[in-house]
Amino acid sequence: MRIMPVLLLAAAIQSIPALAGDTITQADHIRRLTALDLLFTLSATGERVGLFSSYDRRQSEIRNGRYVHWDANDDRGAFLGVTGDGWNVMAKIDAPGVITRFWCEQPDGMVRIMLDGRLVVEAPLKDIFNGVTAPFGTPLSYEIPSKHAGVSYFPVGFAESCRVLSRAFSGEYQIDYRTYPKHVKVQCFSPVLDHDAETALADVANTLRRGLSEKQLYEPYRASPHAIQKDLEPGEKLSWYLKGAGAIRGFHVSLTDERQPRDRHALHNMILRVYWDGREQPDIEAPLPAFFGAGFTRNLYKGLVMGTDLGTNMPGEFANEGWFMYCYYPMPFSDGARIEIENLNPKNVKKIGVMLYMRVSKGVVAPDALRFKARIRTEDPCKTFDYPILETAGAGRLVGCVLNIDCPREEWWGEGDHKIWLDDEPFPSILGTSTSGFLGAAEGLGAFRMPLQGVTLLNPVGKNSAYRWMIADNIPFHESIRFTLENWQYNQADDVYYNTVVYWYGSPGAADSFAKLSPEMLELAGLRLPGAVEIEGRIAGNDWGRTKAQKYSSGFEFSNQAAATITTRNPIKIDIPCQTAGKYLLSLRVQTGRSFGSVVVTDSDGKPVGVVKYDRNSDGVYPVGKITLRSGVTQVIVQCDKTTILDCWILEKTE
Repeated sequence: MRIMPVLLLAAAIQSIPALAGDTITQADHIRRLTALDLLFTLSATGERVGLFSSYDRRQSEIRNGRYVHWDANDDRGAFLGVTGDGWNVMAKIDAPGVITRFWCEQPDGMVRIMLDGRLVVEAPLKDIFNGVTAPFGTPLSYEIPSKHAGVSYFPVGFAESCRVLSRAFSGEYQIDYRTYPKHVKVQCFSPVLDHDAETALADVANTLRRGLSEKQLYEPYRASPHAIQKDLEPGEKLSWYLKGAGAIRGFHVSLTDERQPRDRHALHNMILRVYWDGREQPDIEAPLPAFFGAGFTRNLYKGLVMGTDLGTNMPGEFANEGWFMYCYYPMPFSDGARIEIENLNPKNVKKIGVMLYMRVSKGVVAPDALRFKARIRTEDPCKTFDYPILETAGAGRLVGCVLNIDCPREEWWGEGDHKIWLDDEPFPSILGTSTSGFLGAAEGLGAFRMPLQGVTLLNPVGKNSAYRWMIADNIPFHESIRFTLENWQYNQADDVYYNTVVYWYGSPGAADSFAKLSPEMLELAGLRLPGAVEIEGRIAGNDWGRTKAQKYSSGFEFSNQAAATITTRNPIKIDIPCQTAGKYLLSLRVQTGRSFGSVVVTDSDGKPVGVVKYDRNSDGVYPVGKITLRSGVTQVIVQCDKTTILDCWILEKTE
């Protein structure tokens, strides 16, 4: 083990945008998109958040003390009402406040934004997201690549009232907002920015594009470095202690091996735990990649406050290419902190070298400063309709969520609405329209990685991972919060793996509903493809090649965690078992990432079934052709013109 020397320096105080109770300018609202220190402060008395959305209004119907249509799912085209001149009312607020986030699926038609009784914006709805209507535009507002959806984080403030209206729009929408007490003076949004707002927008846009700089993160606080490296055998821990009071301003973990672990999910079994102020229960407990926003393994992305792909110029040398997984949520503590990384991999997994690198400011922490928390929850398969993500008492702020899903079929799994009850309210003041809407995407998600939201792992069948970081749109609570996500599956299927990591700031020592992480919570299923028939173990002879285990798959997930590496160019015979005789569409799943030329498939009589040719854009599943299978075993002949890794057949009955 090597420990780097550190120099402890006093913390500095950084000014943050005005708190409720002062005048809040348009520049203040813009700067709150990157104002991290605001997150660990208590929200002002009278400050409230809510969501206007197109959720199915039948969900609010009560009979005999119960909601009778709690699972209603017609979430498109529902509005608060219609104006006399035919505009649909999407949002209606009569208090000083701000719209913090605006998401739409299928943003067609027109939008009107009325603030303090005046028309401020009238434009095609899509132009709010594509940058045509100023001052909206990237990186605060954007369209989701390859999906008909858009999201805007451009703050729209108002002093007295707000109306968002639409015409010829019938899709899903979500409008997050925040209101302040009546005495708070809010500068009304203007499409023409004043000098302060223009400067703030330039600064924030630059930060969202390039990331938080060391000057922003560390210099105001004189944050000093702490680093420790250790090679962890299965069952071993790396531990580090911080004394006194202060705040972690940058939290980084890297691997120090020459290459990442061969086992695909080895990092999923590396557990991070953090204990604030001498507590026995961890305030942070999650697998390493999941904590940093990437489910199952280290999917590469760069978010504003979390990421897995940060290059560094840190002094010293370590082998794994100079990258870090990182967290920039500030983490205050008043009486020390204990950080652990434990290797819970089985004994047959090689040791894993890790480096923990932190930047820490020292100094007195405000008595009412909230503590940063992150906990994992898993249900496999998920049978709970309102899957619980967070339930905790006390005051705090919800600031982020990572959702990891493993679905064994092609049907869309993300119809479920997010629901948030604040301070023991009987009906959730935040009720969404779909999982994709909460994540800023559209049905089917689509792969995108933005500073505040994104999808880092996307598969039509199998494992998916997405994140959302909530900074200006954080959700404050004063007494309690309950946060759930509907497990809404077509045909009432209950076979989906749900895994979430939730991030919040809470009162020190506040009770929550999380159980201690157990080995069962870490178990992951292999790829479960519908209609899959394994190839390995069903090849005649011994001179065709070798079986390839999942751990050597270079990141490609095998069905049944194994595949067959075909090294011969000679024809080989492969058995296809089938319970029900008939005609089938035969597809072949091949490991991606290397050209295999072509694969010729014929039946046992030499009749062609089909030819598969390499396509660099393929997800690995190639249609072969139609084949008649008998009950029992049918043999086919396969010939590869290059070394090819065959995963499985996929059978789809045609008659």
